[in-house]
Amino acid sequence: MTTALTVAVAETERLLALPGADASVLTAAERRRLAAARSERARADFLAARFLARLCVARRTGGSARDVVLEQRCPVCAGPHGRPRVRDARCAVSFSYADGVVAASAADHPVGIDVERLSGLPAGGGAPGRDGSGHFLTRGEIDRVRGSPSPRSVFLRTWVRKEALVKLTARGLPGMADVDLSHLPTHPAHRDRPHRLGRHLLYDLCEVPADVIGAVAVTAPDPPAGPGPAAASGMQSLTLDDLIDTLSIQGEEP
Repeated sequence: MTTALTVAVAETERLLALPGADASVLTAAERRRLAAARSERARADFLAARFLARLCVARRTGGSARDVVLEQRCPVCAGPHGRPRVRDARCAVSFSYADGVVAASAADHPVGIDVERLSGLPAGGGAPGRDGSGHFLTRGEIDRVRGSPSPRSVFLRTWVRKEALVKLTARGLPGMADVDLSHLPTHPAHRDRPHRLGRHLLYDLCEVPADVIGAVAVTAPDPPAGPGPAAASGMQSLTLDDLIDTLSIQGEEP
């Protein structure tokens, strides 16, 4: 049985040290966006996230990361941004990056992933209302953050969970204002026990650096209508060794 989704989190520097992790894997549109990035760190994270997304897709399809073509097209302005899709493949993909750490996910159903660093919170971060977060947090979520002994981490865990749902549903953060997650535990759930939110499964990312918090959301697969294979379930979390193995299978020697 295949898993519901494939997820990987890696440090940008270590990922870009792998063979094939260079701009040649990008499309022309991606290379233009890479060149326009404002800093070397931003360029590195941009490249690493898209390379990791291709590895996650290749892991599911059995193909090569170099053959994975990622496309982004904004439905509003038609610009090369917005929800990514995989050309010519029945595979959904999402990626995220935050100051030297990148995450990616691939699934047979719509998926969204987000990672953030605690150290990246601006001054006042974790204090709902001071940074505009009151526009996407419910009253229950605001009260939980304010009443927590660790408001920064509770705020950020709520943030990444909602961002993952935003990327999954394409509703935008304002659309999350009526989605209340205050009933979820503030600590990360085990990857085999996702939170069920209607037709969505929300996983906390556990295998991440100490100051990183992340989440991934995926549309739950429909049960089979009759006799046949069971629907995919669970999350496959790829380690750096798994990524190296994937490259070796594809002929990219570490």
